[in-house]
Amino acid sequence: MQKKIPLVIGLGITGRSLVNYLANIHKEIVIIEDSIDQALLDEIKQPNLTLHVNPSINDDLLRKISTIYPSPGISNDHDIFSYASKFDIETSSDIQEFIKFNSSRKILVTGTNGKTSTCLIIKNLFENFLPDLNTLVMGNIGEPVLDNINKNIDISIIEISSFQLELLKEIEFDIGLLLNIEEDHIDRHLNFENYKKIKYSVLKNSSFNISFDSNNFFQKDFRNYKNINLPLDFFESKIFKKWPIHDIDNLKASLAVIDCYCENFTSLSLEDFNVTKKLEFAFDEFLKPPHRFEFLGNISGINFINDSKATNIDAMLKAIRSANEIKNNGDIHLICGGDLKNQKITSLNLNEVQKVTSAIIFGKDKEIIYRSINQFAECSVVSDLKEAVHLAIKLSKEGDCIMLSPACSSLDMYKDYAERGNEFKKIVSNLQHD
Repeated sequence: MQKKIPLVIGLGITGRSLVNYLANIHKEIVIIEDSIDQALLDEIKQPNLTLHVNPSINDDLLRKISTIYPSPGISNDHDIFSYASKFDIETSSDIQEFIKFNSSRKILVTGTNGKTSTCLIIKNLFENFLPDLNTLVMGNIGEPVLDNINKNIDISIIEISSFQLELLKEIEFDIGLLLNIEEDHIDRHLNFENYKKIKYSVLKNSSFNISFDSNNFFQKDFRNYKNINLPLDFFESKIFKKWPIHDIDNLKASLAVIDCYCENFTSLSLEDFNVTKKLEFAFDEFLKPPHRFEFLGNISGINFINDSKATNIDAMLKAIRSANEIKNNGDIHLICGGDLKNQKITSLNLNEVQKVTSAIIFGKDKEIIYRSINQFAECSVVSDLKEAVHLAIKLSKEGDCIMLSPACSSLDMYKDYAERGNEFKKIVSNLQHD
């Protein structure tokens, strides 16, 4: 029997996008989803489309399946993958399909930290340096790539996570940017070596490689973005004096992308522009997404920073470094904790924590974190975020900084990092009315 029916696992934002895309090609689609929402199914129903939702997985069904499309959150030890191997069924993903069938220049951006901010910075640079090009950002940033597959795009900037890279097979695209690699998602990838291998695949499959170190592992056209030299007058700019150190790195990585694109796909180079003036104009009103070293204001002489997106230890350490650069004479009071996701905190260099006066810890792995960092700073363990904020205020004086930078996933207590960050913002906002 001819294989002709695709199978989609997971009906989240990516899964729904996949089903809508496949509905234009196929008359039947199999969907596997643990928690079915009828309203979502009603949204994707189309004339002449038959959806088989959670059918019995048996040999007769699998002989009809052409391709399996797992959503990024699906673990690779899911039973369906053993069936795929047994019946020689290929697997694909939304990003695989987009790269294959959309004709735009594709820039894939990954790293443990800074992906979203960097994608938005790259987009802003293209719009200001090369305004005639139609540039879109998509992928893990929250805009499914397949929603844009039929659009007339010149430049596709795709944020790609390790979960999405894991699904991406050998396929060539234009520019791969690897921002950094630190321990994260060890609960999914089992060990750091697996995680690193997956992250480096963004360079393996791209024609032009941009990375944070000087190892040209895949012998491609290569550049280290750390070697980008910013103009001397850049550092005197009132705009960029406010930027944390890690965002300056993200900007350098983004400039490396623009430089690479100009060199290989245009007759221009960065030297043709007054870079500092261009950057000042481009970023005069630039806003990063929330929860990323987000300054909430000064209340009763205390500065508050929401860095809830810091979901791993390296992100927290970078936030401490940046807060130390801008704090003037005040002290830093760190609020952290949650689910470590099996990060081996005891094996990391935590000396940066010495720049913190006090650390207030809550969440699932609070005891592990306490034991690891109490040699560097005065530590307290509390039950929740609200208690953490109020204790931090008691410990603070005028000129100090209270920063939420959890170093952990939020899923032990919250739906996601945004819900955690929004609760912090609400607590801080209520302080103004107390």
